[in-house]
Amino acid sequence: MATTRRPNSGPSNKKNRYTDLLTDVLPPNVGRSGVGTSDRETPLRTTVLPADLIDFDNEKLKVGWRKIIDSQRKGVETDVLKISPPRAKLDPIAKTALEDLRVKLVHKSPIDGSAEAAPPQDLEKYVRGFITRRGIASEVKKVTDRLNARRITDGRRWVLATTYEFILAKLFQDRGDELEEFIKDDLGVAEKILLELDSKGGPLDGFVNLIVNSVMKRNRINPSNTLREIVSQQVRAAI
Repeated sequence: MATTRRPNSGPSNKKNRYTDLLTDVLPPNVGRSGVGTSDRETPLRTTVLPADLIDFDNEKLKVGWRKIIDSQRKGVETDVLKISPPRAKLDPIAKTALEDLRVKLVHKSPIDGSAEAAPPQDLEKYVRGFITRRGIASEVKKVTDRLNARRITDGRRWVLATTYEFILAKLFQDRGDELEEFIKDDLGVAEKILLELDSKGGPLDGFVNLIVNSVMKRNRINPSNTLREIVSQQVRAAI
């Protein structure tokens, strides 16, 4: 019984943009089993190419590299200061407290050496510009990724996501000329930021005080300092 050979179905329709890019710019004899001596093609992925066969000044190749680099740069610029908030929704009191906390903290942060308060949008713009000027965007992104991967309570994560630029601006100011070396230790920097978050009088304390004040004001309670301190400690422990 004769065997019917099925025609070759040909290459997959799924395109690889990197392979297509190289195929467009490589010399015609590259990718064949015997360069210039055989018409039998071998897969591009199994061919070892001498470095001098790729012309990196080729305009087609430049376009491809530029697209790849730009896409990576956009990802870094977008996510470098983004702390992912928890999925759980905030109640109105906590949401208002976070908004007030952000305004309160960033107004305490001078920018560009000025003693004047900084609006929230100006502080974020300053931090992004500072990171770019000092060439530490990749290092800061690693710190941000570590913090996003860290297991902390939802309350602390909400406060961190809201005040991250403030904490970074303070860190940049404190480290000064040592910042380039310090920021390379992404684990150490992430731990430093969490310590700053929990420090006495820090962002977490500010968030707790705003919540306690709001609840007591809403319920027309005029507590003593001792009672206020006790309630604040209980709220902080629950966050």
